[in-house]
Amino acid sequence: MGALAAAAPVAPGHAQTKGGAPPKVPAATDSYRGQSFPRQRTPIEALPLNGQAEILRLETLLDQAYGALTASPTAAVFPPILAEAVAQAAEQAAAVEPTWNQDAYRREAALYAAEEARRHPPRPKR
Repeated sequence: MGALAAAAPVAPGHAQTKGGAPPKVPAATDSYRGQSFPRQRTPIEALPLNGQAEILRLETLLDQAYGALTASPTAAVFPPILAEAVAQAAEQAAAVEPTWNQDAYRREAALYAAEEARRHPPRPKR
């Protein structure tokens, strides 16, 4: 997982290297089982320098869940280890870049959690 946290270089002349604000990137909308949900994936050049690695990690983890969601109608989508990794990545991103709007990520993660619960409901305790 260390490679996921590596920061990518910013191109010379990019707005961030000049101190300008990164462009706003709207979340794309996807749907699953008739339910719409956002999928925000930010081009590297639009990421803030602070938090770039953390936001990339968060988006990469959400991509893993999306891949599982679309690969099979019965496979695990958001097992506890992935859900915890997403929560930690979101916390880390918020810690280093508190102004980065994570609403789309939260809604996407909520869909994966709900689908995981639908596919694999908790077993009753005996």
